[in-house]
Amino acid sequence: MEILKDEHYFYTLYRDEKTDEHFLEVVCGTVAIFEIKIKLNEKELAEYRANPEDIRILAYKIMDSPSSYLERRV
Repeated sequence: MEILKDEHYFYTLYRDEKTDEHFLEVVCGTVAIFEIKIKLNEKELAEYRANPEDIRILAYKIMDSPSSYLERRV
């Protein structure tokens, strides 16, 4: 996995070099810290490619509501 972007204690964006799939891992929680890692869907990937800084918006959404992304965990 290639690290495309990393903001320490916030998120890491990875790209699988073999499949070109992209994954976003976000640090969540307050008292108990945990991470949620999802595979970007086509819409999220298109938004990232159009404006790479928009990945922060998705990371904030995941951080604010991790339970909404539990089914997408990888």
